[in-house]
Amino acid sequence: MALAVRYAGQAPTLASALTVSAFNAGTAIGSGIAGRVLDSGLGSTGPAVVGTAIAALTLIPTTVLALNRHRRAAAPGSADLPGAPADRADQA
Repeated sequence: MALAVRYAGQAPTLASALTVSAFNAGTAIGSGIAGRVLDSGLGSTGPAVVGTAIAALTLIPTTVLALNRHRRAAAPGSADLPGAPADRADQA
């Protein structure tokens, strides 16, 4: 949530609200999928399988973000990119 607010610019309240809304939507969608899986042949192990699959899918954007950050940090002159917010660790 802090990252969303950091990139929000003039609308930190909107970014915070959208972050919470996305979390709530994910909870509702995940619960709906798990409920349907309970009725399938997987039975009571179905929600655990769905949870594991969803957790594995979160690794895709996390990996992409980490690789982009690593590439940006390794690029010469990367601190001078226009529009890139300064890292708080760099300011200390």
